[in-house]
Amino acid sequence: MSVSGKKKKQMDGGDMIAAIVDEDTATGLRLAGIENIYELSEKDATAEDLSQILDKIVYDFAVIIITERFAEKIRAKIRSINEMKHGITPIIVEIPDRKGAMEKEIDEISLLIKRAVGIRLK
Repeated sequence: MSVSGKKKKQMDGGDMIAAIVDEDTATGLRLAGIENIYELSEKDATAEDLSQILDKIVYDFAVIIITERFAEKIRAKIRSINEMKHGITPIIVEIPDRKGAMEKEIDEISLLIKRAVGIRLK
């Protein structure tokens, strides 16, 4: 597993965001100014690798960006984190990779909004 990334002790605006993404997505996020990137090869990323990274960073960042394909591999873990948190952070945001958006039966962002404000968005 080849993972690049770093953990900051003091958080300012850019340090509140981390990403778990493939190589192509990492390039775009670096250009957008995100520094805390955990980059894995899409074909080599296992559920165990992704789970270990998420465990390592989950409470160190306010927002965690993860590609949809990686999130799908650890869906149960992401749901568990979202159900157990006591505030709104960490927010785990799923983004499409270069292959485009995946079709999903359940929209995770809508579930988070429903949990936070108590209403369902259509």
